[in-house]
Parts: sequence; structure tokens; C-alpha cells
Amino acid sequence: MTKISLTNKVLTELPSKYCRIILTEDKANWHRLVETKDGQLEYRMGAGKRKSATARSYRTLVRSIVMAAKSHQLENIALHLGPMGCPSLEEKGSEWFFRTLAENLGLASYEFNKYKTKKKGGYELKEILVCGVNTPAEKRSFSAGLTIAESANYTRDIANTSGDDMTPSLLAKSAQSALKGTKAQVKILDQKAIKKLKMGLLEAVGKGATDGPKLIVIEYWGAGKPTKNDKKKAPVALIGKGITYDTGGLNVKPSGAMHEMHMDMSGGAAMIGAMRAIAKMGLKKNVVAVIPAAENSVSADSMRAGDIATSMSGKTVEILHTDAEGRLVLADGMTYAEKFYSPKVMLDTATLTGASLVALGQHSSAVMTKDKALQDKLVELGEDTGDLMWPLPLWDEYKASLKSYRADVSNIATNFARWGGCIEGGTFLSFFAPKKIPWAHIDIAPRMDSIPSDKLAKGATGEPVRLLVKFVEEY
Repeated sequence: MTKISLTNKVLTELPSKYCRIILTEDKANWHRLVETKDGQLEYRMGAGKRKSATARSYRTLVRSIVMAAKSHQLENIALHLGPMGCPSLEEKGSEWFFRTLAENLGLASYEFNKYKTKKKGGYELKEILVCGVNTPAEKRSFSAGLTIAESANYTRDIANTSGDDMTPSLLAKSAQSALKGTKAQVKILDQKAIKKLKMGLLEAVGKGATDGPKLIVIEYWGAGKPTKNDKKKAPVALIGKGITYDTGGLNVKPSGAMHEMHMDMSGGAAMIGAMRAIAKMGLKKNVVAVIPAAENSVSADSMRAGDIATSMSGKTVEILHTDAEGRLVLADGMTYAEKFYSPKVMLDTATLTGASLVALGQHSSAVMTKDKALQDKLVELGEDTGDLMWPLPLWDEYKASLKSYRADVSNIATNFARWGGCIEGGTFLSFFAPKKIPWAHIDIAPRMDSIPSDKLAKGATGEPVRLLVKFVEEY
């Protein structure tokens, strides 16, 4: 694990064991590793014109520094960055600048080595020392950034763990471990409790697996637990898809489309990470996370295409395709949150559809809501944090394709159309969304796995932990 810390010293005062990172205004592909006359090692890299820097290019730059240090097998590096001379970054302020710096140093330092045989004598980036963070407010912001990065990396650890080692029961234990020592409370509802609550959709998805479904509930009352009619203290509700492994069920996935499905619980993992950060930061906010967890397995007990299940809301659902299971568990999770917590706003997050990648590629998650103000806020916070969001429509016209003649609603289009699959998932959830409070569905399937331009280790990205924390801070 890379140690990231602050120092009051300037770069020239640091011991020779630190390689100094020196940024120039050359193009980003320019770099030199040099030894100065006094024996000091410097890594000089182009960062482009300061006046042209943006929030996006800044995040990429910070991550590139870490990736370059790793590729050159540097064990200790030191850097001094500031917003001066970068108009768009100066406008955001030094607190944003240093929080973003810490977040991206932490995210880029991450490696997932749980299943690798350790080699003796190998090089690793042991320490990043940061100069130039001076005021108490800047130091608090930097510390918050480290907490958020650590929590996002916790999310990545969970998502990167193989399905055999992260069943619904083990995901529940991971949530308990993540929040241990904080003021957040974790409740685990087992299959018996799920059945008693009449959560028929969650039960249907998980009944084919040896390790049955769980409902993970995390409560954090940073502003004080509300009384029955105290709407001012109503919590933010975060619902995360916790499908710990997705075979597709009896509509089994094809070869080459299943091996990464241990990450199909990335939405649930993000909620665990976000709640960890919120609790560790001590935010004066009320937040509840609900994570319906199940393994979509193949067995004699699995749900069948054509089965009809009754949701916790009372609506009946015709299961036309067993690989459209994420929306089923989310529907019951949303109903549970609305019934027991009467939240002031609800967000659900899920690796829901491959169609979202067709629509948006791999750079942005999709957001769907009928609340324009909520939509704009999420897109704005995506740009601010780096967990990018882009809206897709959630018009009532899309509902017609999900009207079943055998049940109240079907989980995919009744004519098996392939069009607008991402919107179809959001439209299904809209049947179960609260009627009187803002709700948004976030499909993070495009951001489940990192891509080269992210400058991150291969595997889970930990998104959208940064956005969720910022949303809770500002909503």
C-alpha cells in the first residue's frame, strides 16, 4: 500500500531518496528521468499549457504522475502542485484542488494483488510526499480526499474479488467490516426475513444459489435520527445492486460474457464505499443505503423465464428473461427504503445493462430521472468529481413495451425488442420508484471496468463513490 502524506518542507529540502516530480509545459508525451548535478533524481514530465488545464485534464495528470512512477519503478516520489496559472482550476478554489489531488493520487496508487503470488525483492511505489498544502482548510480537504479514495479503493477490492469469495453472505460481512468503528449501523436480513417482508423479486433472483439472498441495510444518522414526522431530517436513500455473480440464470450468458460478472455487484459495493467515506468524514447528514444481494445462479431451483413473482410493492412481474435480474432486486430494495425510511431523495446505482455501453461507450455512466433539477445536479457533480454522468430520457412512452398481459409488468420488452435497452431498465424501475420524492437511476455498467485512458489499474473503478459522497454533502 502506498503511503500518501503531506510535508511542510519544499521539494529542495527533501532527502535524496525522493524522486522529485517536475512538471513542464511541454506536451503530455514528453518525459525525462534525470539525475541532477547534486545527485538528486528528477522525473520531468510535460503537463501541457497551464492556462489550458481543465478539471478533467488535471485528474488525468495526477494519475499519470503515479502511473509513470510505477512504470519507472520509483519507490519514493515527491511533488508540489498548485492551481496558480490555471484559470479554470483557480476558479474552483484550492480546497477543491487539493481534495481532487488526494483522491486521484489514492485511486491511481491502487493495485489488486489478492490472488497473485508475492515476489520477493520487487519494486513498488511505497510513498508519495506532497508539498505546498499549507492552510488548515487545504489540509482538511486533502485529508477528505484521502478518505474518499481509500473508500473507493475498498469498493474496488470488493468488486474485484471473485464470486466464490464474495457471496451474498460474504458481501454482508464486508459491509460490516467496512463500517466497523464508525457511527453507521449495519443490519443484515436473511432469506427468512426477506420472505416475511414479501420481497418476492429478491427472493426469486436468489433462490437458485446455495448461498441465499440477503438484504444489507446501512444507516447513518449524522444529523440525528428523525422522528416520525420530521421531514427535515429525512435521509438520502442509496440503493445498490448487489448481484455477487451473474450467470444470467437459465437464460445463461454466452462464453466470454460471464467471467467478469463477479463485478455485477459494483453498485452495491459503491454504496458500501460511499457509506464508509460518509461515516469516516463525520458528515452531518442522514443517509441510508439498501443493498439487495443475491447470486443469479443456475440450478433446479432457479427462477424460470415465464415465472411470475410478486414484488414487495404488491405489483406482479412476469420474468421474461432471467438475465434482467438486477432491476428485480433493485425494485424490492427501492420499495423497502421508501416504506421504512421515507427518504427525501433516492438514487439507485447498478451495473444494469450492456446497452448502456452501446449508448455511451465506456467514459460515462447513464443517469435517468424525470426530475430535471436532480438530473442537472448529478451531471454537474459528475464533472466536479470525475464520476461522469450523462442523461438518457425516461419518457412515459417507453412504459408500453413493458406492459404484460399476464402480470402487471414484465422485466423486459414483451416483444423482445433490442432497442433502448438501457432506457428499458430505467423504465422498469420507474414502476417502483417513489411517487412524491425525487428519484434517479444511475447505470454504471460503462464504468464497471477501467479503460486505458483512466490511468488506473485494470479492474473495478470504484465509481461512483466520489459523486455519491459529494451528492450527500451538497443535496
